[in-house]
Amino acid sequence: MRIVNRPNILLLYTDQQRLDSLKCYGNLKAITPNIDFLSEEGVTFDKYFTQSPICTPSRVSLLSGKYCSSHGVGTNGLIVDENLLIINKVLKPYGYHTANLGKLHFLPHSFRDHRDPHPTYGFDELVISDEPGCYDDAYSKWVEFLAPDQVEKIRTGLPSKAKQYGKPVYSTQPRDPHTPYLFEGDEDLTHTAFVAQETIRYLDSRKDKKEPFFCIAGFYAPHSPVNPPKRFVDIYNLDDMELPKKSNDEPWTRNLGEMSELEWKKARQYYMGLVSHVDYWIGEIIKSLKENGQYDNTVIIFTSDHGEYLGDHGKVQKGMPGEDVITNVPFIVTYPKKLEKGLRVTELCESVDIFPTICDLSGVQTPVEVQGESLIPIIQGKKSGKDCILTEQFEPNGLKETTIRDKNYRYYLNSLGNEKLFDLTKDKYELKNIVSDKNYSEALSEMRKKMILKIQKASYPNLEKVFDY
Repeated sequence: MRIVNRPNILLLYTDQQRLDSLKCYGNLKAITPNIDFLSEEGVTFDKYFTQSPICTPSRVSLLSGKYCSSHGVGTNGLIVDENLLIINKVLKPYGYHTANLGKLHFLPHSFRDHRDPHPTYGFDELVISDEPGCYDDAYSKWVEFLAPDQVEKIRTGLPSKAKQYGKPVYSTQPRDPHTPYLFEGDEDLTHTAFVAQETIRYLDSRKDKKEPFFCIAGFYAPHSPVNPPKRFVDIYNLDDMELPKKSNDEPWTRNLGEMSELEWKKARQYYMGLVSHVDYWIGEIIKSLKENGQYDNTVIIFTSDHGEYLGDHGKVQKGMPGEDVITNVPFIVTYPKKLEKGLRVTELCESVDIFPTICDLSGVQTPVEVQGESLIPIIQGKKSGKDCILTEQFEPNGLKETTIRDKNYRYYLNSLGNEKLFDLTKDKYELKNIVSDKNYSEALSEMRKKMILKIQKASYPNLEKVFDY
């Protein structure tokens, strides 16, 4: 008799992390040994793209396997439908115990009391903290329990829009990526430490259980506020930091044009400090898996929901037109039992593809409504990647923005009719909009066609017809 031994699934999910923040993705100055270890042990995807350049829609697409125009979430500040079919609900009937620890971002941050019970969204265990220290939530209570004298030191400023709703202001510390500062509390009391230690606690609780687990470790870093512990800033040399990539045609937003080169390097240094701090705690999670005897039977997925401009294109934070710096993020899958070690995949793939890939690795049937495609055939060299990828952002009754990217071009269109076209073969940083260049009229026409076809595939429902009429 053959016994099914399904693997554990651990999703290490960061927020606002650039592809070039990791040594395994080519930044030789990055100090990220633990994520690099996952790359060495598993499969690293070089051309993996998110479905949205902002948090909530990107996360909903990854967990549902559906494009934004299909699940209907195109911006932040929405309440995600509790009936949405997400991956943990599909794994549950196959004996999986499921958990989300840290950030989920399926509810608005601002217009709610973070002490109230959170909808479960089908998870067996849910420890939610969507922001690092600005609300009374699971994180601040955790710090209060462990070190009451440290609570004020871990507080951060509110998101700007939260102030509209009369939320208490615990701190006036800045939240923008270009105004970094040091974390004031003990380094083992950061939000990153909270997520990692809750994850380790969860892994410890499952080590003697027969059923497999599906666990999301929802890190908030390296999203702003950029406030790493001092130790992780000091490991970087300020002179090694790169300056923003920006063309003369791109205006500075906000007051960013007033920043000096030294200030931009400091912003990058502190951002990299946050990345290395996350990497440190990922190392502790890996160590826990090994000590518990869970490592060999655990699929580890490392990725992020979107990137960070950090001055590129004259901007900070994220958003459209969804250049590579925002949408091409790290994606690593480690499972030595079935996946080749040290493999690099250069084919185009999207976050909707993670859902069916998890199903394939778990021996679970992918539901018909999932729009992504399993990456296992691509990993095995049996299939090529996608012709193009789709990224969307849209406001209810407001601006709609869409971008597609193939191997040679990126094309952007919004509902006001504004277009952009970039030749990625000659302009890898997407600094020159060539949409009006007559030499590219044929390429523009082809990318417009590709966008129409991709939107048709993404937004038309997959309901089965059961009667002629």
